[in-house]
Amino acid sequence: MTAQSSLSTSAFRRRGLALAVPALLAAVILIWLAVQGRAREQRTIARIMTTQGETLIRAVEAARRMGMRGQEGRQFRLRFLMDEMIRQGDLRFLGLVDAAGRFEALSEAEPGSGVPAERLAALPASSEAAWEIIQTGQDPLFVVYRYSRPPRRSMMHGGMEHGPRVDEEPALIAVGLDASPYLQAVRKDMLTLAMAGGLCLALAFAGAVTLFWRRKVAGLEREVARQERLAALGTLAAGVAHELRNPLSSIKGFATYFGAKFEPGTQDRELAEVMVGEVERLNRVVTELLDLTRPSELRLAPVAVADLVQHALKLVEGDCRSRGIAVQARLAELTAPLDADRMLQALLNLLLNAIQAMPTGGTLTVSAQRVKDRLELRVADTGGGIPAQDLDRIFDPYFTTKNQGTGLGLATVRTLVEAHGGQVRVVSEQGQGTQVVLDLPLKGEGR
Repeated sequence: MTAQSSLSTSAFRRRGLALAVPALLAAVILIWLAVQGRAREQRTIARIMTTQGETLIRAVEAARRMGMRGQEGRQFRLRFLMDEMIRQGDLRFLGLVDAAGRFEALSEAEPGSGVPAERLAALPASSEAAWEIIQTGQDPLFVVYRYSRPPRRSMMHGGMEHGPRVDEEPALIAVGLDASPYLQAVRKDMLTLAMAGGLCLALAFAGAVTLFWRRKVAGLEREVARQERLAALGTLAAGVAHELRNPLSSIKGFATYFGAKFEPGTQDRELAEVMVGEVERLNRVVTELLDLTRPSELRLAPVAVADLVQHALKLVEGDCRSRGIAVQARLAELTAPLDADRMLQALLNLLLNAIQAMPTGGTLTVSAQRVKDRLELRVADTGGGIPAQDLDRIFDPYFTTKNQGTGLGLATVRTLVEAHGGQVRVVSEQGQGTQVVLDLPLKGEGR
């Protein structure tokens, strides 16, 4: 059964990876493309509109120079050309601003659709075309602007200049275009980026959910494997108990009978007592194995936790005294629904483990307190602690580091506590001691 479970789990993992890896790669590629393509369309639209504006600026610049060659009707000819350009193209305004910050010439598609001269004069203009989005009224404008450039002089043969010299005053030339195409590109890029961000969030959420469920599934797999091992041990224990207990009883009876025939202190009497002790140990192993694999039905009743713990401490008082162990008890007056006999058995296992961890003395601390709606029973010792590599195995049946241990004590404690609806936690550090915490449901108020 364990092999089938492991095979199905491995197949599930392989199918999950086969689906997850291509999906993750596709998502990463889409996000990369979205980031790389961010603002690409708006840059393209801005470049096209800037080129369009630069073409119009050159035409206005050339018309201004031609007007300066013949001063009569200069402004009329320039204004006529600008009005014609407004009528032919999708323009909002054409304007020339002189060095004093006043319009030298202005043509608007509709009255008031342009930009004030003061606003244009404040632009960071140079001899290279630049652009800026300017809000005028309700409709934003894509304004392309630059200063007029000095004209190139044409030279005749012999190094003589062709035509009269004309001193051109620099002016700011601005072209106002409809900003809708650019703003649409901006919105589209923002939408693309938002979709990429949403995809990232979805991937992060999916990854978090996957990790959460993966941990949960791993925990369930471990629990199933543990239950399968316990089920196999239960079948074995039932057969062992049936086959061993009757012969063990006979051996113990005969050893006791023959031991009574010898004088106390003789070697034969001591050997008989060793036989009785070993029979009792084997019988205890069988009993613990049965308790581990087939816990009897709990008889829950309100139990005074402090009284139960004090009773357990009373039973190990002699062991503590003989080893020089100081006992500290911090017990809140609480009542909890427990099976007193089974919980006493669990406490005794923990107390004996703690005592055996301090062969040269130490401090044994037992506490009971309420944590929210739970009962927390804590048994702590100042022994040598548990090696870090053994912490994951201490609840495995038959795992023990003691010469005379059965390896069933903590496994039995865990089974009994889980039967009560609780959990067992172990905190240990080598050289600092060990703490075992029983987290149990708590009902009823303190007395």
